[in-house]
Amino acid sequence: MKTPITLIGIASLSLFLVGCFGSTRVQQKTVQKHAFLPIVAPAPAQTTRFAAIKIRTFRTLPPFDARTIIVRRPGDEFVCDTYNTWIAPPNDLFRSQTARYLEETHLFSAVYDASSGTLPPLGLEGVISELYLDFTGKKPVAVVTLRLLILNEKVPAFTVLYSAEKTGRFAFDPSDKVSLSKVFGQALTQALEAQAHSLMETSLPQ
Repeated sequence: MKTPITLIGIASLSLFLVGCFGSTRVQQKTVQKHAFLPIVAPAPAQTTRFAAIKIRTFRTLPPFDARTIIVRRPGDEFVCDTYNTWIAPPNDLFRSQTARYLEETHLFSAVYDASSGTLPPLGLEGVISELYLDFTGKKPVAVVTLRLLILNEKVPAFTVLYSAEKTGRFAFDPSDKVSLSKVFGQALTQALEAQAHSLMETSLPQ
């Protein structure tokens, strides 16, 4: 049996193609479910430019808010991979990884979790609008599209100071032993790198 870190062997590829429609009893007996966590690459440290920020709500747009990995097949058909899932809701996983990445950049004087009792001048919300494996090309690609919104929390209306959507696409070889944690982590890293570059060109409270 393949180990949990193997992304696609012959058996797991067949499961991607089965998708949401179930599998045979033989497949159910021979293949077990695996749960994954996207892990971003370390962020390069930058000069601190902005005031402290609190990481608030993240939401994932349907159908990508499912706990199962979503797969795009030829013919623009989207299905669920029953045997590969997120270890927690995507909202929570991508929110925590975004907070980690932004903290490592040092762009903000401090990065606080929503549960913190602090009242920083800035708040951050995120929207994950795309989150899937794309099997329509020559090589499969992990796709992550992330919109970040930075809010001015000094005013009652929570004025939006920054809003940008960036996409990361990480292609991989299905014959390699590479984990879903890595391929989605790399795609998320690309999206966050693009967000960081965009932020460095933005005027926010210091």
